[in-house]
Amino acid sequence: MHWKELLPVDTLQVEAAGLLHEYDRQVLTLLYQPLIGAEAYSLYMTLWSAHEQRENIATSMTHHNLLIMMRWDLKKVLEERRKLEGIGLLKTLLKNGDDPRHFTYELQPPLTPELFFNDGVLNIYLFNRLGRNRYNDLKQYFTVEKSDLTEYSDITASFNEVYDSLHPSEMASLNSEEDLRAGENIEKRNENKGLVFTSSQFDFDVMNQHISDMIVSDRMLTNSVKKTIERLAFVYKIEPYEMGRIVEQAAIHHEELSNDLLRKEVSSWFALENRGKVPALQYRRQPASLQEFHTKEPTTEEEKAAQRYEQMTPYDILQRAAEGGKPSEADMKMVERIMDEQKLTPGVMNVLLDFILETQDKKLSKNYVEKFASHWARSKVKTVREAMNLAIKELEQPSKKKTGKQGNQGNPTRAARKDKVPEWISDQKEPDMSKEERSEKQDQLKKMLSKYKK
Repeated sequence: MHWKELLPVDTLQVEAAGLLHEYDRQVLTLLYQPLIGAEAYSLYMTLWSAHEQRENIATSMTHHNLLIMMRWDLKKVLEERRKLEGIGLLKTLLKNGDDPRHFTYELQPPLTPELFFNDGVLNIYLFNRLGRNRYNDLKQYFTVEKSDLTEYSDITASFNEVYDSLHPSEMASLNSEEDLRAGENIEKRNENKGLVFTSSQFDFDVMNQHISDMIVSDRMLTNSVKKTIERLAFVYKIEPYEMGRIVEQAAIHHEELSNDLLRKEVSSWFALENRGKVPALQYRRQPASLQEFHTKEPTTEEEKAAQRYEQMTPYDILQRAAEGGKPSEADMKMVERIMDEQKLTPGVMNVLLDFILETQDKKLSKNYVEKFASHWARSKVKTVREAMNLAIKELEQPSKKKTGKQGNQGNPTRAARKDKVPEWISDQKEPDMSKEERSEKQDQLKKMLSKYKK
């Protein structure tokens, strides 16, 4: 819960990792804002302004002051703060033992345009967000046209050609050596080192099993190259065995592997596999602003299931369905593609996957998933509760059909078809079902919510 992490009475101070330049505002506005959104961008600018005015602020600033300034609640502050942290623009520090808590927000300068457009992660997501034309316009905007100086000679004078040192007798005397060390704490510019990734789950052992030692030697796989492989595997969702083939292909005509060579090879592979598309940036879990149980505790079994859907990822749903086993690459690619094309939030996709897995005997049919995904997307479903209500309606339709004329045709002794459904649905009113049908359905599906009670 957000109140465990932050309270209005908690104080804060804003620092900066060195000097922030006016030019940084253009980089933040044009390159970072499309990725993090206007609200996270606004929070960064507000903290920057507070840092510039820190000498004029008599009392320490509280988060209550920040809430008034931004016209947000604490949940929103945490959500936008995490966006800045994740993309490398903010470092959050908590002082040990203080009550109320005291935070230091250290603003990190953005990457320079050169580093941004050669990052291999951020530039790819920006391309996806803006499209080719706008991306190239921005790239051109930050490009400095250099004149051709090949026909010129450098005749610049050196320092010792122009200046000379005074005789010791003409120099001012130093009181101590401290005068010479006076510049140790002068403010300096700490450049952004780029995105920070937690310990990688990428399995290099599996990758190496799919690489020929005759083509890729251990010497080629430097620490820099391995770091690039990990980042590319994250961005493009590449399995180790597939990455092994890509690395081998990149090295087959070269004596060494470079970061640029790997990026080009992976980009070409991804474009070929996905019809020219590029990866998009998305959040792993349901955004906090769309979580019903981000700030309140669930009471009913249905609400507990909704909270779990909000907290889990689609990967978690598929892994749980496989009883802890790793989801197949084909299933993950299908889920990611459908989420991207239909713009479904992670929470909605979780409900959709669980609904289909429970009603289709653990099978994920591509056509079946696409059918429901497109329907839910047209219905503009964004929250978990909306998705759960729509799942209930989907299951009510077969029951209604059985009451029609077709339901009385054929063998009258034949038992009516009973669909499996998630148990949280079994608590809903189902007027078209007999007591026997409802009882049987509940018995079949008690396994559903048991997953969410653990």
